[in-house]
Amino acid sequence: MNARQVLVVAAVTALFAVMAASLVGTIDWPHSPTSIPVYDPNATSPNGVANSMFNSFAITIILVAILLGAAMIGGVYLGKIDEQGKVGP
Repeated sequence: MNARQVLVVAAVTALFAVMAASLVGTIDWPHSPTSIPVYDPNATSPNGVANSMFNSFAITIILVAILLGAAMIGGVYLGKIDEQGKVGP
């Protein structure tokens, strides 16, 4: 095995160990189900997660959505190029 394969195996082993430790370890789980306020249409203050996100970070969420959409379109466009060194359809 070359050095890259050894690093990949080491990284996967480390991630597996972390997941196994979190599963088997002593985690203080809540004994009763809890509710997370997602959206409260009658709230005067941002009590829910959606209320606080879209009230405080609306422009940021829109810009990230546009950026991710452009990245997906660019990835598909680059993936469809057949010849090496060719730019364009």
